[in-house]
Amino acid sequence: MAQDHYKVLGVSRSASEKEIRSAYRKLARQLHPDLNPDDAAASERFKRLNEANDVLSDAKKRKDYDEFGENWKHADELRNAGASAFANRASRSSGASGPGGYQGGSSLFDLFTSGNGGSSTFDPFSGRARSRPMTSQIEGSVDVSLEDAFHGATRRVTLSSPSGSRTLEVTVPAGIKDGAKIRLNPDPHTEVLLSVKVLPHRRFTRTGDDLVTEVPLSYIDAVLGGETEVPTLTGRIALTIPAGTQNGRSFRIPGKGMPKRGEGAFGDLVARVKVRLPETVTEEHKRLFEQLRDIERPAAAASARSATQEER
Repeated sequence: MAQDHYKVLGVSRSASEKEIRSAYRKLARQLHPDLNPDDAAASERFKRLNEANDVLSDAKKRKDYDEFGENWKHADELRNAGASAFANRASRSSGASGPGGYQGGSSLFDLFTSGNGGSSTFDPFSGRARSRPMTSQIEGSVDVSLEDAFHGATRRVTLSSPSGSRTLEVTVPAGIKDGAKIRLNPDPHTEVLLSVKVLPHRRFTRTGDDLVTEVPLSYIDAVLGGETEVPTLTGRIALTIPAGTQNGRSFRIPGKGMPKRGEGAFGDLVARVKVRLPETVTEEHKRLFEQLRDIERPAAAASARSATQEER
């Protein structure tokens, strides 16, 4: 029985080259004969894994495989057989034999479509057209939260089509981006293409694989320095604030952003400081601020004089 190369690698049919390469490396490390010297099953899986990778990592082979399945090695013959069917139209009335033993009297439409609403593929070995049910395509969308896009999730989606509505269970992979497509084949005759919409988050803004968030900071901590908590999608972490931090300054925290699909890594979290000034000022505050102003005035005046002299 022919193997499904995508299933062997554990990736979807819409997987990128990077995802295929990453999946192969991961499984190859697990199944390599040097690590499983007495495991015949692992050796067989390793052989099948290499075969799948050989096909799917090559752009032309993958295209042929996607189009012709297990007969991908004969893709050129199959395409030529389809092109040569045009010649049969000229011999339709004479009943002459066409290429590959196919009998005249049928048009290209007769060759590639069947009367029951299905389609056909040409088999160059038997010289006959093989009937195959028509594939219907359904498009839809699925909304996911940023948390679901971070962790991955399973969603149930109800789709409407001319033949009636149906509910499907959809696996949302971790790290998926807004606007990405999820391709499903709920049955051999149906293809579903879902557009992903990642909903806005009240606390985080996503930029590629990075997340950006605002961190409120008291003016005291901004001046003197200190420690504050920063939210992430996996919990809160501590961030050290140096003295003299200005409003709007950003701190980049590695590895606390979104998962990078197929890479096993994460983006960064960018924490942007928003300094909070007091809304009410007590008499004690006023007294202390006035003292601070008295201290700052001589230094500010000296700085202004120095700047004036430099301009002259």
